[in-house]
Amino acid sequence: MGETYRADAQTWIKGIENVSGLKIDTLEVKSTKTRLGRIFMFLVFLFQIFKTNLKKSYDIVLAERSTSYGFFSLFVNAKKRVVAQQGITDIWPLTNFSLKVKPIFQSKAYQNADLIHAWGEVMVPAMLDAQADPNRILILPKGIDLDLYQFIGFEEKQRDLAIVTRSLTSVYNHADVLDALVILRDQGIKIKVIIVGDGELMTELEARVKSLDLEEMVQFTGRIPNEDLPGLLQRASMYISVPSTEGVSASLFEAMASGCFPIVTDLPGTRAFIKDAENGFLVPVNDPKSLALSISNYLNNAVNFQDSILSNRKFIEDNVDLNKNMQKIWEKYKSLFITKTSA
Repeated sequence: MGETYRADAQTWIKGIENVSGLKIDTLEVKSTKTRLGRIFMFLVFLFQIFKTNLKKSYDIVLAERSTSYGFFSLFVNAKKRVVAQQGITDIWPLTNFSLKVKPIFQSKAYQNADLIHAWGEVMVPAMLDAQADPNRILILPKGIDLDLYQFIGFEEKQRDLAIVTRSLTSVYNHADVLDALVILRDQGIKIKVIIVGDGELMTELEARVKSLDLEEMVQFTGRIPNEDLPGLLQRASMYISVPSTEGVSASLFEAMASGCFPIVTDLPGTRAFIKDAENGFLVPVNDPKSLALSISNYLNNAVNFQDSILSNRKFIEDNVDLNKNMQKIWEKYKSLFITKTSA
């Protein structure tokens, strides 16, 4: 249960299917832009669940995001429930509605889950705050396909090319990237940025690029097939991601695996993997000047960071290998059905 168009969800689904040899059924809420529309679609989704329950039952249900699909998983006719937190917390955005209602859904989901996925240590505090049982938390990234995301060395990359691979929504602050490009252009620094993905801000961002006269510096690809992304990452020298909040980013892992130098916002979710001025740069949230300075510093000193970029790849190979991690996750799923007996 989740938004199956998302790369993270596809990785989870395909990974488990590959190691288990099973086919996973999927259910998801149809997207809509208004709150009333979402409430209506959630009611329709709940009806779909009840309708499905009349036809079949499941051994296990996997649900992405505790505050929505995790809660809805409680209504599925299944023997075991697995819930994955999506970010550092699933209580987002920080509106009155979210802060009042979503913690209730989250606590119910975690208290009734047989297993809770934390894709990294940074997710655990929010789980414990929501009364999750620590013994049911599995801390392990999903992993990425290292055959797909192959390392390309500095000498083969386009050195003035950066890539942004986050969806075009407000949380990812693409406008800050554009403002940083204006600063760099005014300083006479040449750089090109590929912005991959789609989202509600696409039209606004395209208009902003035009108004800032950045057409020669910025390329929008729109949504692309997941298999096309590795080639773009292999071309790029830098990876830029400046969200306001972050959990455990598969996009960051993909960039590190591909030999891109990470320039990301300074958040707990990024500090877990990036040490500032060592294997990447950390910049404050909503600070285009600092972002521009970090890009400039990398361009001027790129050769000095190549050992760190190699270390990033080694870290991914050791800790974020999709095949290895999915096998571990599948074994954990199977263990949920083993009855414990007293000695």
